[in-house]
Amino acid sequence: MAWRRGSMLAALVLVAVATCADAGDSYGASKFTVTGTVLCQDCTKNWNAYAYNAKPIAGSVVAVTCLDEHTGRTVIHRTDTTDEEGVFKVDVPYAHDGGSCRLDPAHCLVRLVRSGDKGCAVLTDFNGGRTGEKPSRPSRVCPTEVAYSAGPYYATVPQCDVDDDDKSCS
Repeated sequence: MAWRRGSMLAALVLVAVATCADAGDSYGASKFTVTGTVLCQDCTKNWNAYAYNAKPIAGSVVAVTCLDEHTGRTVIHRTDTTDEEGVFKVDVPYAHDGGSCRLDPAHCLVRLVRSGDKGCAVLTDFNGGRTGEKPSRPSRVCPTEVAYSAGPYYATVPQCDVDDDDKSCS
């Protein structure tokens, strides 16, 4: 009888530890940060220029939208504008609803909203730039912050725009 009680207690402790570990993805930090770059990829250039020399786009807007895992409603929406090197950095607090709820980055979506270059303004879905990408694994963990890398996201020139619903090959 004592053996069964001890086994049940051990099982309960394992469940509690697994639950706390699952909820402890914030690593004690009060916020997480999503960083990345936005680049212009011009398919009208030669292959090497197209594939390897994408140019940073300053003034592009990237958004992080996080949903409540139970209701599916938006609880956090943050944006950032890229700098001269095409780099964005979006800070998102783990606490929401007055601090009573903790946000899971896996319930967030990072996406390219707008290009800062009118000549290179067709958003592509490379790395989920247009449809969105979920932060999955931290790229850096510090006592006060957890960082995720996203992208790089690409925009292209209108001549390179391809209709996603092209049925001509069917």
